[in-house]
Amino acid sequence: MKLPAAVFPGGNEALRGWILFHRELDPANSEVPEVLRFQEAATAMGIELLVLHPHKFDLVVGAEEDWSTTYQGRLVERPDFVICRTGAETDYFTLALLRHLERRGVRLVNGPATIEQVADKLHTLQSLNRAGLPIPRTILGTFPMDVDLVERELGFPVIVKTLKGTRGAGVLKCEDRSQFEDLAGLLESADAQADFILQHYVRASHGRDVRVLVVGGRVIAAMERRSLTGGFKSNVSLGGVGIAYNPPPEMAELAVQAADVLELDVTGIDILFDEEGYRICEANSAPGFQGLERATGYDVPSAILEWVVSTQVEAAPVVAPAAESNALADLAFGGRAGLRALSDRNPEYRRFASAVGVRMVGAGLSCLAHATLPPALSDRKSRVGLGLRTLFDGRVDADLSALNDHEQERTLMTVLVAAIWAAVLPWLAGAAVVPSAVLSVMALCFPLLFMMTAPAGRIGRSASSLRRKIVG
Repeated sequence: MKLPAAVFPGGNEALRGWILFHRELDPANSEVPEVLRFQEAATAMGIELLVLHPHKFDLVVGAEEDWSTTYQGRLVERPDFVICRTGAETDYFTLALLRHLERRGVRLVNGPATIEQVADKLHTLQSLNRAGLPIPRTILGTFPMDVDLVERELGFPVIVKTLKGTRGAGVLKCEDRSQFEDLAGLLESADAQADFILQHYVRASHGRDVRVLVVGGRVIAAMERRSLTGGFKSNVSLGGVGIAYNPPPEMAELAVQAADVLELDVTGIDILFDEEGYRICEANSAPGFQGLERATGYDVPSAILEWVVSTQVEAAPVVAPAAESNALADLAFGGRAGLRALSDRNPEYRRFASAVGVRMVGAGLSCLAHATLPPALSDRKSRVGLGLRTLFDGRVDADLSALNDHEQERTLMTVLVAAIWAAVLPWLAGAAVVPSAVLSVMALCFPLLFMMTAPAGRIGRSASSLRRKIVG
């Protein structure tokens, strides 16, 4: 039996979605207004959006029918998408429900695996560190505590956090060794069962950080959060103030990379200021946005729902890009965020292709400059310098000798097409004859260089494959 139309209204044309929320819709709860904002935005867009409590579902595993999901004892229709707003408080039952829906082909924003991972702060940091992204140095708390290890590896002050917490709860700072020993003794004598982590205190970010909202792999809004009391916590929910912030390209790219590594469709990435740049503090699978909306005036629920609608048809699992793709994207476009920004600014295919070609030619000339200029004149810490170093140091392994004949032929043809396009581009841009000729010759040398640096045996196979193509 289906729920009556008064509860589950609408026809087949409207997009149907659910919000999973683990509390009653009491306006006194600070999270409820955000959930209601989603419903308001959905109504304005003609989307059916229901707020459902995950614990009120009945799960039937092994039923004969593909769809056997009931809510409060009544069969519910399959939604087109589900947005989970339980965040770090997601319990086992909610994860089980999400897996149940996922296995039945329902689109989830975000999925159970990534929600479970992000709810564990240490697991999150391990994943980010494995991907080479900057994080504060962290130690897993154990009893009895080795204070010497903490002082040697992290120094004082030190940040103490519970593994699961939200909105600044479960976080404190120990100023010195004596204070830390008192805390450790208190926890040990109380036979504390909570797991916690210890983190290096980033002094440059005292009382401030940046919350970057990433939706569908793009930064859509950001705010700098500052403490008004001089304390080290900057959370708006704890009395901090949020100020609209335009993140630099490096920070925006870092947030996008973190979202990609953690496979989060919608996330708030908290970034600390560091003496050498930035460090990722935390990630959130159900980021609060009341402070962000007040600071920026940005309609967050509408932006999220618009992205869901625009990607609903082609929604599919995203394959994580290879390390080589990351390095080349950093080198030529300033990372995937830069490439996406390029596509946003050039909605027409021809304009996009032209912009990509210009960037690629520019990156190629920069690479040649690094090869020809004396080391003192080339900036090894520039985007191109760091990208070249990443490729050269062997962190990217691409052994083309292992490719079969068909793959080698395809690789060679790709290099040829790119070289021809790069050779023609200066003439299309209206450059002078001599510079155009020089750039064209340089571009056409790339296929020759590709062949000359090939592993033994590939040059013959590639040439013969190319001849067969031309004759055929």
